[in-house]
Amino acid sequence: MGNKKVSILNQETLYDGFLKVSRYTLQRSMYDGGMSEPITREVMERGHAVAILMYDPKRDEIIVVEEFRIGAIHEDEPWLLGLVAGMVEDGEEAEDVARREAEEESGAVVQELEFIANYYCSAGGTTETTAVFYAEIDASKVDGVHGIDGESEDIKVVKMPAQKFIDSLTNPTLHTASLLVAGLWFKARN
Repeated sequence: MGNKKVSILNQETLYDGFLKVSRYTLQRSMYDGGMSEPITREVMERGHAVAILMYDPKRDEIIVVEEFRIGAIHEDEPWLLGLVAGMVEDGEEAEDVARREAEEESGAVVQELEFIANYYCSAGGTTETTAVFYAEIDASKVDGVHGIDGESEDIKVVKMPAQKFIDSLTNPTLHTASLLVAGLWFKARN
């Protein structure tokens, strides 16, 4: 890793709505020891997210959610299965966000969390990272449709036998990275 560096020559905000897009003009270290010519790149600056894989060991069930996702708008059905997830606001801890989102999006009460991984969602175009957690829960009362009305959330709880979940990891209908990361972690442990 060594002496690699980046020199930001200019930064401007191109858009600041639900997503924020910035344009950077920068120079970066080259492997030959010099610096690059100035280059310009746009990046989506969304913040950081958390996702949580919930498992009920007594019922041997995985809890996932299904919801409309704008990034899948060109799919035949842009409702994707994924993990309960949410964005970390300034001053919040990822673990607290995971607990809050579990309750808001599924009705689950989470106590202990186990950290699985933190990854860049798409480092070539966004600064967003996702911290993925695992929690054992009581899924007996976790069901239905959830979300916050003011955020246009319409999130359906989906319960899946653990083995069916593991088997579905190679199914081409599972598209969300956090679900695949957590699922492969869960599969390796079971």
